[in-house]
Amino acid sequence: MNTRRRKALGVLGLAAATAIAVTGVLAVGGGAATTADDTIRACRHPNGGWVRIIGATDSCRTREQAISWSAAPAGGGVTKLSDLEGIACTTDAGGAGKVQLDSAGDDTVLFRCVAGGSGPPPSSTKLVLNEVDYDQVGADGDGFVEIKNTGTTAIALTGIALVFVDGTDSEEYKRTALTGTLEAGGYLVVPSDPQNGAPDGLAIVDGSGALIDALSYEGAITSAKIGTQTYSLVEGTMLPATVADSNTAAGSLVRNPDGRDTGNAAADWAFTTTLTKGAANVLTAAH
Repeated sequence: MNTRRRKALGVLGLAAATAIAVTGVLAVGGGAATTADDTIRACRHPNGGWVRIIGATDSCRTREQAISWSAAPAGGGVTKLSDLEGIACTTDAGGAGKVQLDSAGDDTVLFRCVAGGSGPPPSSTKLVLNEVDYDQVGADGDGFVEIKNTGTTAIALTGIALVFVDGTDSEEYKRTALTGTLEAGGYLVVPSDPQNGAPDGLAIVDGSGALIDALSYEGAITSAKIGTQTYSLVEGTMLPATVADSNTAAGSLVRNPDGRDTGNAAADWAFTTTLTKGAANVLTAAH
């Protein structure tokens, strides 16, 4: 995730989410607007619970729910997003809960109000796009996208989807629903022939539409329209034009080393002439 550009967005709740009522300073993006009474105001979208910070004189849109945070707690405030982990909140059912934070992809943070005296530990699973073969020697027809679980526990894939984005209009042109369970350290290969225009992109999204991981190749897609949301598919610095799949040498784009995700595409991805479908990536150069 590009932590320098996180927006004040979140998905609230576990099954049915609630507006989080927390005490603390939400210091993200360009800075949240506060009023003289030290209140941060926001609007929660009814579909998925997305939250946007608004100014003191702004109003929520139709169907949005107004929520707010106190920005001046006794004994000091929080100074970064991770400080919100474990803060008390109220669930949709009216019960007590604790805030759980998860990184869901570029520019996105998930806020969950978990019922009970204390929230569960942070998620130990992380899905990443790990290898992509979108261009083959001669006629295309044997492409694939590989996803890896870089976490330490298995993850259920129900509700998660692989989305293909056309760089011409930034619209998704294909969506593949994932199924089953991916064990820790495991690989999932999705047979497909991603477009090889300039640019095109891929994304993994969860059931709420939140971005889990993304890749924009052969150029930058910064306003991809996925479902009802708009995302940048560029993590950190976009891939240089020289880092691309080839139709003259067999190979693929891979995370190097295998599974690495620093939030900077230019540092994480490389072209290799060794295809490793369903296995750890190996970097070899074209002769």
